Amino acid sequence: MLKALLPAILCPVLALQAQPADTLAGSSLRDDDVVITATRTERKLSNVAVPALLIGKAQLQAVQLRRLNELLQEQTGIFVTSGSGSGSFGGGIFGNGAQLQGMSPDYTLILINGEPIVGRQGGTLNLSRISLSNIKKIEIIKGPASSLYGSEAMGGVINIITELPAANTLQAQAKAGGYGMVDGTVAGTVVNGNTRAHLSYNYHRMGAIDHQPELFGNQQDPFFSHTGQAQVSHLFSNKTRLLLYARFYQERSDNVYEVADENLNPVRISGNTRLHDANLNASLVHQFSQKLTTTLRLYGTAYRSRQQLFQQKDGQPYYSDDFRQQFYRLENQTDWKLSDAHQLTLGAGAVYEQLNTTRYTGVRTNTIAYAFAQHEWRPASRVSVISGLRYDNNQVYASRLSPKLALRYAPTQRLKLTASYGAGFKAPDFRQLYLSFINNASGGYTLFGANEISMQRLTDLQQQGFVAQILPRASDLAELKPEISHGFNAGASYQFSQRFSADVNLFYNDISNQIMFDVVALRPTGSQVFSYFNVARSFTTGAEWNLRYQLNERWQLTGGYQWLFAADKDVYRRVRKGEVFGRRESDGAVYQLRLSDYAGLPGRSRHMANAKLQYQARADKWQASVRAVYRSSWGTFDRDGNAIINRADEMARGFVMLNCTVGVKLGARWRAMAGAENLLNHRDPNNLANLPGITGFVGLSYEWKKQ
Repeated sequence: MLKALLPAILCPVLALQAQPADTLAGSSLRDDDVVITATRTERKLSNVAVPALLIGKAQLQAVQLRRLNELLQEQTGIFVTSGSGSGSFGGGIFGNGAQLQGMSPDYTLILINGEPIVGRQGGTLNLSRISLSNIKKIEIIKGPASSLYGSEAMGGVINIITELPAANTLQAQAKAGGYGMVDGTVAGTVVNGNTRAHLSYNYHRMGAIDHQPELFGNQQDPFFSHTGQAQVSHLFSNKTRLLLYARFYQERSDNVYEVADENLNPVRISGNTRLHDANLNASLVHQFSQKLTTTLRLYGTAYRSRQQLFQQKDGQPYYSDDFRQQFYRLENQTDWKLSDAHQLTLGAGAVYEQLNTTRYTGVRTNTIAYAFAQHEWRPASRVSVISGLRYDNNQVYASRLSPKLALRYAPTQRLKLTASYGAGFKAPDFRQLYLSFINNASGGYTLFGANEISMQRLTDLQQQGFVAQILPRASDLAELKPEISHGFNAGASYQFSQRFSADVNLFYNDISNQIMFDVVALRPTGSQVFSYFNVARSFTTGAEWNLRYQLNERWQLTGGYQWLFAADKDVYRRVRKGEVFGRRESDGAVYQLRLSDYAGLPGRSRHMANAKLQYQARADKWQASVRAVYRSSWGTFDRDGNAIINRADEMARGFVMLNCTVGVKLGARWRAMAGAENLLNHRDPNNLANLPGITGFVGLSYEWKKQ
């Protein structure tokens, strides 16, 4: 299959000079309201038919935040979670992910300049790895996007687009704040004829967060990181452009915590974790004419995480882990404007992945070949219909087709209506397929990937004495299928006046073949042996509102709200039929659950809201913003033994985060800024371990630009 698709990938590029073209020099992104992620083509945000959010340069400058997770947690309908899914507003080595429309962070695809970031551990990508320096805009698509982006885009896509200034520039910025926070960036751009080159470097450090000093260890260990980026653009002619982007990231965390040995005596552990992440991509764009453009993309990335832990009392090794992942992709995309009413996008690509870790047996590889097509039809000036289909052929499971259909209708200049359907999927990852891990430190549990265990192997392990009892669940062991979602969105936006606008979107996502783990056997010690199965069915549904009001030329007020309900379908059905019971926290009495008692899937807040007030003085002299983010209570874990969330003591309490920033120009090139986060000092060591208390910061920036 891979060989069959290579001609489709390469042939358009081999004909680069075959036809005359108009001009390519001005075809890059021009306005802050232009997005490309929703359709893989440039499009005004107001003309997009799927739920989309754009965070532009002005907003990035107004809030003065440092890492991607900090920015996303202030956006409507985005829930920043910890790797365990319990929810966190923190960062650092612990990891965090973005939950869109109630879908787990595993289902959110993170891109930089359209290329995926790898290094998911436990299914979650650590968003604090991504610095906000040198970012032009962030585009967010909510709902299934597998018709364009394949696996991991089941819940949505977040695309970070870096900046490449068009003039010679020199920039520097330094910030310092509470909890030992230090953040510094240096960047510069050189323009020479048809070539532009940009270099940037960011250093970030955060001290320990410890809200429970009576206990040994930290809620978040101290860490520091380095991020370097290089970007080059060269115009061979006004028909052909080459884009190069390179990025490296390094992080170190110093770890300390306490565990209990087999006699329940405390044992203190210390060590460190190191991350290394490098990305390189190249794009060659050729415009045959105003109607036909082709792009060849080459991308490679490598990620490594190493953890070394020792017992403090004697320096003996306690735990060691080495995780290495590589990802390479070759892709071609051709955009063809057939007529004023029809536009066609065609693409094909091939992926090679490799994973080597101490938790898996041997080096694991995978290849994927794919092709996609998208057609936009404009039967009238106010109507557009977008249909798409993608085919993925994965080495480790059967091929998959992902369709999409979106409709946009503008009955008036002020009112726009949208509706869309998309199928998403997530292929079983290396962890779910190949993991072979025995945790001797935490009760001795064992976890096997689906491809590493079978009834026959369990029988062999039983004869060897490793397994004492095979449980009935083992009879269900089978090849894993991809997780599938069907997402439906319907929305409307209305421009009441030049100053006031509002939009609303209703969504429903139906998920099947969810991959969960369960106990398949018991060891002689009584510890459990786990493996993975396709079992769960669930859904997420809700509504999202956004408002924007320009009070005058200096003041702007924006706000958003999301109502969400996410549930296991089988549990929901059983609760409705009165078949589920719980125990009261007060007296332990058994009672029959009602639907109002069922809190749904853990880690999801029923209500989330935000409000932002921004001030911009004339000539950009003063700039200030105040942002409030509300999150209602969310489920953590079961306490009464019925395996669902239904009691108040199983919930984390809701809270409000209040942040503010102010900046002032000091002459033509200097700017000072100051701010504070979590002004209400909300702390929750059990559920928000990485959230510090009130954290202030001050900073100074310099910018020189050649006129």
